[in-house]
Amino acid sequence: MSRYDAHRGYGSAPHDRPRLMNFMLPWAAGIVVTLVTQVALAVLVWDVITGDDVSRMASPVRTVLLLHLPSAACIALGVWAAAAVHQGASRESRVRHSLAAFAPAVVLQLVIFFSQGSDLTVLTFLVQLVVLVVGCAVGFLVDRLRNG
Repeated sequence: MSRYDAHRGYGSAPHDRPRLMNFMLPWAAGIVVTLVTQVALAVLVWDVITGDDVSRMASPVRTVLLLHLPSAACIALGVWAAAAVHQGASRESRVRHSLAAFAPAVVLQLVIFFSQGSDLTVLTFLVQLVVLVVGCAVGFLVDRLRNG
């Protein structure tokens, strides 16, 4: 019998799929949730709060409160979504579950780092790294608290 027999149907068990396929849904969920919340954050901050007056973002406290903390929350939501969607036997492995949860946020952050080019300074790199680590930690903690 081939693996496409009718008795298996579309509801085959997750362990029948290749291991990489178990990561596709969590990665997609993490990327979509992170991007959608980041776009909503950008629209809220730049169109609603600051408007045309960029001088409102001049202080470091406002930058942290209006950009970095909400960005960490967006990353946390993306990590939580990826971890929540990750199912199957690979969820029991800490390494695989961490890979499923953290990969979307890390890949998106790497894309941001590479897109900045020569504008990336040591300070902006460190700030974005702290935002990434805090967001990943909070999102993973929420998933662990939710699942016990």
